[in-house]
Amino acid sequence: MPDAPRDPYAVLGVERTATDAEIKAAYRKRAMRDHPDRNPGDPAAEERFKAASEAYATLRDPQKRAWVDRGGAASGGTTPDFGDVDWRTVFQEADLRVDLSEGVPRTGNAVFDALFGAMGTVMRQQGLLPGEDVQARVRIPWDLARTGGTTTVRIPGVATCAVCRGSRLDDTGRPCPACGGTGKRRGNRVEVRIPQGVRPGTVLRLRGLGGVGAPPGDARVTVDVALPPGVERVGDEVHADLAVTPREARRGTRTALHGADVVVPPGTPDGATLRVPGGGLAGDDLVVRVRHAVWRGLGRWVRDKMVGEGGTS
Repeated sequence: MPDAPRDPYAVLGVERTATDAEIKAAYRKRAMRDHPDRNPGDPAAEERFKAASEAYATLRDPQKRAWVDRGGAASGGTTPDFGDVDWRTVFQEADLRVDLSEGVPRTGNAVFDALFGAMGTVMRQQGLLPGEDVQARVRIPWDLARTGGTTTVRIPGVATCAVCRGSRLDDTGRPCPACGGTGKRRGNRVEVRIPQGVRPGTVLRLRGLGGVGAPPGDARVTVDVALPPGVERVGDEVHADLAVTPREARRGTRTALHGADVVVPPGTPDGATLRVPGGGLAGDDLVVRVRHAVWRGLGRWVRDKMVGEGGTS
């Protein structure tokens, strides 16, 4: 089980009735004392610095302080959003130089910069920050992309347990057996609904199955589609070859190609293209290249007969 959240008042050494000025002064004193620049190679000082910054970021905000005063996570109330912390101001109030030009704090001190990242991880685990989104990919067959259905996706790394969804408990109130009551799990495998006609590159959002936090982050799954042999995407179209016998080309035929109904008019020459509106993915057109090929055409004709009229090739 993770450590219990630390009382920010105790961390800063102030009374619960302390004024904003007293809280700021207490943070500045501890931040200056435990700053990594003044304590190189001292992990205890690094931990104290991190805890003090976390505590001050909490108490300097009236809503978050009120949440702490109500009992924090144990109060059962709504957890405030800790993703809006203005770290620039937090550190500047302790006279710490920071550079946020790239969107993340940079102090020039490698230890401190690493501490900031660790601080975010700890606060997420304690329910003080929203969880981060995680990225995953799934490769599905052509038929599933056309018709829709379900498939299994593996969420990489450590993420919110997909069984208890971070609650740490099962339906009976006991520790979740999948994650051991931690609320997180490595390598979650979850079932994902694939919409009919999904396009390659579509991103599916699995709410609450990303990084641990309050609330948990999302898992964003990018869909790759495995194209059948001889099929290629050209812009929004799908191009594919269709083998017919010379006799079929002369008389015309009707068949199925990768799930699309294709009508070959009589007298279609070798290399001619036919367009099947909506025959590709997500309503895109299927462009069919007709190829005169005796043996491949016979093989396709036999398969059609084996599965019945309109069978796939």
